[in-house]
Parts: sequence; C-alpha cells; structure tokens
Amino acid sequence: MALTLGYDSHSEIGLVRSNNQDSAYTSPHMLMVADGMGGAAAGDLASAVATWELRKTDESLADLIAAARAERLAAAAEAAEESAEAPADIDEGDDPGDLVDVLTVMAGALARTNDRLVELVEDDPELAGMGTTVCGFVLDQDRLAVVNIGDSRAYLVRDGALHRVTRDHSWVQTLVDEGRITEEEALNHPHRSLVLRVLNGSSQHEPDLGWLDVTPGDRLLVCSDGLCGLVTDAAIASVATAGLPRTETIEKLVDLAHRAGGYDNITLIVADVEADGTPGPVSMIGAAAIVEAPTGAEHTATITGLDADADVDGVADERAITEDERYALSGRRRASTWVKLTLAILLPVLALAGGAFGWYSYTQTRYFIGESDANVALYRGVPDRVLGLDLSTLLETDTTRIADLPPYYAAKVNATIGVADLPSAQSTLIELREKANQCIAQREARARATAVPTPAPTPTASVLDPSGAPTPGVNPTAAPVEGATATPTPEATPSPTPSATPVTAPEEC
Repeated sequence: MALTLGYDSHSEIGLVRSNNQDSAYTSPHMLMVADGMGGAAAGDLASAVATWELRKTDESLADLIAAARAERLAAAAEAAEESAEAPADIDEGDDPGDLVDVLTVMAGALARTNDRLVELVEDDPELAGMGTTVCGFVLDQDRLAVVNIGDSRAYLVRDGALHRVTRDHSWVQTLVDEGRITEEEALNHPHRSLVLRVLNGSSQHEPDLGWLDVTPGDRLLVCSDGLCGLVTDAAIASVATAGLPRTETIEKLVDLAHRAGGYDNITLIVADVEADGTPGPVSMIGAAAIVEAPTGAEHTATITGLDADADVDGVADERAITEDERYALSGRRRASTWVKLTLAILLPVLALAGGAFGWYSYTQTRYFIGESDANVALYRGVPDRVLGLDLSTLLETDTTRIADLPPYYAAKVNATIGVADLPSAQSTLIELREKANQCIAQREARARATAVPTPAPTPTASVLDPSGAPTPGVNPTAAPVEGATATPTPEATPSPTPSATPVTAPEEC
C-alpha cells in the first residue's frame, strides 16, 4: 500500500489588504504555504522566492535525497575509518537514515531561499526588510516530513480531533507557552505580528524539522496566519473535523476568517491522506503565480507592477544624458547664482535630515530592558529623548519586581540593559525572573531562621505556711523568716532552641 495525497488549496487578498503576499505550492509530494512580510519591501517577492525554490527542490527531490544519503554514508565511513572501526554494512533499502536525508534536503532548500533573499537585497537595498514564513509537509513513503519557520501553521485531523503539528515562532506564542496570556488574548495582542524566526536574509533562520506518522483517513491543514492568527483552534476544529469535502471545508474556513475581520491575506491547503490514490496536480497560487523572478536591476520595476522594459530603458536613457552632460567639453550652461545658493542650503539640510532619519531607524532596531512602574520591562529603541520625544516604545511589562532582584541586578535594570534582539531579550527576562525568585526564597528563609520564640516567664518563689497557704502579712518576695517553711524556688527551664540551621543568604540578596 502506497500513501498518496489528495488536496485543494486557496489564496486570496482578504478584506483589507491591497495585495496578496502569500504563496502556496502543492504537488503529490509537497504541501507548502509561505506568508511574505515587509509591505512595501516586497513581502510578495519573498514568499514567491521561497515557493520557487521549493518547487525546484520538489522537481529533483529523489536525486537530492540520494545525494544527501551518499554524502552521509561517506561521512560515516570516513569517521569509522578514522576511529579504526569497520563501517557497518547498511542495507540501502532499509536505512533509517533516509528520514534524516529528507530533512537535510528541506533544510538546504530553506537555506538557499535565505541566500537568494540576501542577493536580492544586495542588488536593491530598498528590499531590505522583506521576509517570509514557510510551513508544510513533504511525503516520503509512509511518513510526512514537517517543515516550519515563522507563524504559519500546520494541523492534523485524526479520529474527529484537531491537533496542532507546528509551533509558532512568534512573540505572543512565547507568552502563551509561559501561561501569561490565553490563545484568545493572543489573537488581539498588540504585538501578535511580531515573528521571532523567519527567512529574511538573516543568519538566524533555523527552521523546525521533524516527522509525522500518518495513516489513510487523516486530514491535513496548512494555513497562513490570515486564518490561524484571527481564529482560535477550537473554531478551526469545528469546521476541519466536520467531515466535509475539501472544497467546502476551505469555503467555511475562509468564511471564519472573514467574520473575524479578514485583516490579512488568507491562504490554506486541505489535504487527505489516501491509500493508492490518484496523485494530485502540481500547482502554485498566490504571489508566486503572479510575481516575476527578478534579475538584476529590473526587479524593482517587476515588483511594483510596472512595465519592466519601459522603466529600465527610461532609467538607462536618463543616466546616459546625465553622463554626457557631466563630461561634455562645450555647451554646458553655467548654473545661476540662486541655484548654487539653494543647493548650498538645501543639500546640507537634506543630508542632516537623512542622517537623522537613518539614525532614528537604526534605534528602532535596538531593544533594552529597563524599569516600568517598579517592574522589569522590555522596550524597543534606545533609552534617550530628543526634542522632548522618547526614542523608545514599551513592548512588555514583566511580572518581576525590581525590588525583588539582587542589588547588583536591580542597579543594572535601572541603568537599562541592552539586548541584541528579541530572543536575547526573552532569555534575559527569564534570567532576571529566576534571580528574583531566588532572592525572594533566600530572604524568606533568612527571616524564618532569625525568628526566635520568646522564653516563658520564670516562676517566683512563695512563702507558705504548713497548710500550703501563703503566710499572712509576709511579703512573698522578702527574705525567708526564721522558722518559716519556704518552698524552694524551681529552676526556670529554658525554652528549646530551634534546631534548624539558619540559611545564609548570599551577600547579593
């Protein structure tokens, strides 16, 4: 029995956006969604680049897997030879490493996508800031390789229940994981669009790669956050588990996104795992089916939807005229005095304004940890003010109180702690939270150790007559009268000393 995939897909702009930056690719072996980001910085181009690379990988999937396997086996043999051990014989038809080879191939596809984005930005700096998510499945015999980077999402429907297969690489997902907000609150969080891992040309583009065992009758769903970013898993499950045909399931899921506002592009794939079914067609939808592959200088015109030939030719002609005028030996007119004066004033002003804007833009890529209402807080920007304006924005106030930190760390927070990026900020917040909890525990232990019970009062001796009653007229505290019988004063029994050993807190707390 061979497993096959039957699938349908859909991609649209949504109810608010002006263009579609999502892409999707479907084939008998691959189901992938890419959600571009970057707005004017060409998110549609980024998702298209990822989709084109996935298509090329799919077209040569068998050869790429075979090459990865050969390289792995050669490395294993070389390692065994170096360790003076004979390499184990591996049956090529039953090699558990085949599973690793598919993941290696997919990791390579994403790395090539990331490299291509770097090249495009180097060619046109205006594209800086574009990026894309990638999420989906690759069928390999009776298993699915799972690939994910970003906040697009993959689900499995089995036995009437919806299971989330991937984990979002987003800021709000870290808050949900820590139990600080609910899934419903994450849908409306002001930083719900802040993605921590994505393909954007950065070296920090490590995807999540894994395996999913499937059986005939399972249903798969892959979608961009135009659906899962607006609708809870419970609402998605109500449609995805209803047993409806794939096309009807897609219609109802899109309707859920519309009713939630339809603020983003909506792209989704619904697929059924079948036994010996008919392989589906190869398809690319969304931006990947519209945007043309850029080559050199012409890609700026391509992504803006203008006529590439006309724009490029126009730029070339204008550049030629400028160069001719610059180096002409005659016929060049002298600039008038007022033009020179205007340029002399305007150019420095523009340079200053450009520098100020560039510096401000740079500050908004920085993060720091400081104080907010006596708590530890995370800010974007730098802790300065210019012309009465703050150069920082409060992103999150943590539950950690500065007063609970060791003095050293409290002073560092009050002076602000610079962090390189959001993942580093999250790690620092966790570290400060642990330091505060340790200090709280140490202070409480120290308080318990120094709390000594008050000793009971010592009994006072009494003068008694032979009958046992106090002698009239005798002061019980006076010296004993000759002939009187005095009850000896009992020795005071000291209160027991606590046996617990006081906890010595570190000096920092």
